Amino acid sequence: MRKIKIILPVCFCILVIFVSHDASAELPILNTSVDGIFGSLNWQPDALNSDSEAIGNYEVIITTDPISPAMDQVTHIQFKVFNYNQGSYGDKLNYAEMGVNHFTMGVRIYHNDVLVHEFLPQYHDGSSWSTDYTFTQSGNHVLKVDLYNFDKDHNVVTYIFNVPVSTKFGPIFQYIIVAAVAAFAIILAWVGFSMKRKKTQKV
Repeated sequence: MRKIKIILPVCFCILVIFVSHDASAELPILNTSVDGIFGSLNWQPDALNSDSEAIGNYEVIITTDPISPAMDQVTHIQFKVFNYNQGSYGDKLNYAEMGVNHFTMGVRIYHNDVLVHEFLPQYHDGSSWSTDYTFTQSGNHVLKVDLYNFDKDHNVVTYIFNVPVSTKFGPIFQYIIVAAVAAFAIILAWVGFSMKRKKTQKV
């Protein structure tokens, strides 16, 4: 009995560490996250996954909706182009950022170094454009974004982004694991409560 009383708190502590450290999660209220072995469990249905890269005076920002693209499901991808009007890009905190008036852009999508889709260069008014795309394979995809007429010599600059794509049922298995851990915690708590109640009744 004494060993069980020692084992239960130890198991509970291990469980707390496991959930807080290994099960990656973003809490929509606290807006916090931890990294774990199960990948990212995102409970922010309205959140967008975004990334950016700056070369020279221009910065390209890419956002995806949903935040974690899944195979065989439509993903909304948006591209935005900003420029810095005070010389070469350095510490962007010291520069005035503003959207461009127009731009020409093409996008190439690679999976395992194989070109799987290409959006041919097109002229766009304003500072952004968006498209819908369905990833047909899971794993990391590399998006090579070509920005045309980068300077007065009409050079082309390529911005590179990584977009991980999960399987259609990947998040479901992650939720099942978290649910199983939560159920185990409830069982531990119930066993501990039962043992304490029996001890009180004997007294």
